[in-house]
Amino acid sequence: MNTNNLALRKSGLLPLHSFTKLLTVFFCFAALLLPATAADLQLLINEAISRGEKKIVLPPGEHRLAKGLQLKGLSGVTLEGTGATLIFTNLLDGGILAQDCTELVLRGFTIDFDPLPFTQGTVEKVDPATCEVTFTVHDGYRDLEPLFLKGRAHVFSPKTLSWKTDAPDLYATEAKALTPRQGMLRFAKEKREEFSSISPGDYLALDFRNSRGIRIQRSQGVRLENLTFWSAPSIAVVCRYMDGENFFRYKIERGPLPPGATIPRLLSTSADGLNYAYARTGAIIDNCDFSFMADDGVNLHGIAFYVAKVEGNTLYLLRPYPAEGFDSIIKPGDEALGLDSNSFDVKGRGKVTQFAVKPHTPDEYVKQATQIWKSSAVVTGKVTVYQLDLAAPLAIKAGDFLEIPAIAGPNYIIRNSRFHDHRGRGLRLMSSSGLVENNVIESTKQSGISIGPEFTFAREAGWVHDVIIRNNTVSRCGFDPCMQRAGVYAPGAISIFHRGETPSAPLPEMRHQKIVIEKNRIEESGGSAIHINQSRDVKVTGNTIRKANLKSRPGAGSTYKLTTDKPINVDNSMDVVIDPDQIAP
Repeated sequence: MNTNNLALRKSGLLPLHSFTKLLTVFFCFAALLLPATAADLQLLINEAISRGEKKIVLPPGEHRLAKGLQLKGLSGVTLEGTGATLIFTNLLDGGILAQDCTELVLRGFTIDFDPLPFTQGTVEKVDPATCEVTFTVHDGYRDLEPLFLKGRAHVFSPKTLSWKTDAPDLYATEAKALTPRQGMLRFAKEKREEFSSISPGDYLALDFRNSRGIRIQRSQGVRLENLTFWSAPSIAVVCRYMDGENFFRYKIERGPLPPGATIPRLLSTSADGLNYAYARTGAIIDNCDFSFMADDGVNLHGIAFYVAKVEGNTLYLLRPYPAEGFDSIIKPGDEALGLDSNSFDVKGRGKVTQFAVKPHTPDEYVKQATQIWKSSAVVTGKVTVYQLDLAAPLAIKAGDFLEIPAIAGPNYIIRNSRFHDHRGRGLRLMSSSGLVENNVIESTKQSGISIGPEFTFAREAGWVHDVIIRNNTVSRCGFDPCMQRAGVYAPGAISIFHRGETPSAPLPEMRHQKIVIEKNRIEESGGSAIHINQSRDVKVTGNTIRKANLKSRPGAGSTYKLTTDKPINVDNSMDVVIDPDQIAP
């Protein structure tokens, strides 16, 4: 034995090399307790991957990240973050981007943004002469920067801190900052309904949309477990070009008070809770709780390609974005539906043999894209043309649309979840072969559940079949004044709907098919409890309906010749079975 070391031990001292090891361990442990930067966490993830580790543990605590985290090409990896809060400080490049991953698990952590992607304030003055609303920003919330002055706003009740039930979404003609802490919204005279819904003392929230919470693309077998979102400058979770079994269990809620604030946050995320699209398999959504988003709870949909040119068996399809990942999920043998440009009726069916990006001169189709896509989310000048080869010619022409049902996220499950207190619709379902059961959907501004495509505005598909809506509670839905306008097309707390490119479009022969609405409890709906349009083979059985049509107005839905005056209304449909005695006193 080294007598020097023995003497050191007896004296209570350690040799230098032992002290160095202890010091190294101390600093490593201390590093785990200190907040990490984006570079630190990205390095931790990258180094763990390079060592072949399959479980990566994020240090507990609060971490402020100046840029988003990137997860690329991972297989069988779990990112465990129980006790960790990731606060992204960049609204343009925050959140998590996962690409080309297989069997990826994200678990346990919380996501927030600072600065927040919204600001909020109190209405001080409403001037009927000028149609102007003046408001003051709440302490602790962001100044009125240009990104918030787009005219879009949300009206909240100061008593309930939820959306004001008799106020529609606000789209002001002009929004400007009078000072950094005081703003003004001006409304055109034709927006009188919006303007008249605002009173002094109401709260306003002005949101900003960009970037992501978590974006997952070209991946399969993904699991999100026990995550929490306090805010995000867009959709909480967006999934594109997916395959395999993808599972989601997470919470969206309003986060804690910002420093200096006395009034709670009004919003969580700036857009949907989950937007899942262009996928060969449906999402499995289980035990989620989404609230206070500035848009829909869940949005499942496919694609309506615009047909720019037809040459025999070959179609040239237009999208107003840079090249996307459709080539990773569209397969030979997939069915293609040719859709009429006005009614969206199915004109013909074909089989895909090949799909690829078609090089082209950008200016060639820019004008067409501007005319076809009306959404403000579409950036002018960014256009991609895809070449689709079919086994045989399809009976469609330039100007029509094309849907591929296999990539609309079929075979989905939404169960045991709660969607409440948010803008838009609880569940916006444009995908087929789904089961929706044992959920609670309450206090959504529009429909609690809608089934049907948004071919018209967002160019999202598609025609829906084989869906079961069972044992859900849908309450206090559909009180937004837009639900009683002549132009409403999904007027029920549960709506199966269709609309053409124009209100005068001829009714299509194609119909939503094989839909079951059974054993649901539907209470306190602004309009119809159940509205069925353009459907066939629908069963409505064993439901309990109370207090429907609480805000119904004559003429609601008249633009589309809909009837909306009863708890259950059926238009333009056949083979609809409705059991008696579903209306409770």
